[in-house]
Amino acid sequence: MPPFSPLQPPRKRGTNQPPRSRAFFLEMLLNLLIFSLCAVVALQVYVQAKLVTDESNAITQLTSSAKDLAGHYKVSNGDLSTLLQTAHPGELGELSPDGVVTYYYDESFAPTVADNARYELVLTPLSDSGDEVRFIVITALAHGDQLFSFEVCNYQPQGSR
Repeated sequence: MPPFSPLQPPRKRGTNQPPRSRAFFLEMLLNLLIFSLCAVVALQVYVQAKLVTDESNAITQLTSSAKDLAGHYKVSNGDLSTLLQTAHPGELGELSPDGVVTYYYDESFAPTVADNARYELVLTPLSDSGDEVRFIVITALAHGDQLFSFEVCNYQPQGSR
């Protein structure tokens, strides 16, 4: 190594790098960019899959609860106050003046009050003439948006046969 000479200007860093090392650096940056883009896409796919799984779980839970509610409605002989007392003991159901029963659930499907509800099951009795109930409609809602609805048709309370 030659001794330092005050007449020689100092060398700039990187000026003596061979072109191969610059190409390697650019290749590494390009690989890092591609890897980052792939990671972002994979993360988005994972998040979408998680959302679909959560929605599917919600629909499964609500369908099971709705079927139970329809069975309890039949057993209560169409009496909504009896339904509220026996269908889901301990759950917070509401009976409106027009006969609609609403059950509220939080994100883990635990019974809750209306203000904290993420999901709702709404039972609506329909009559085609007089007070005789001919249909009940059970609707499942998530944040106010309808997930599904089904009818229990031609239902006759046991006392009116």
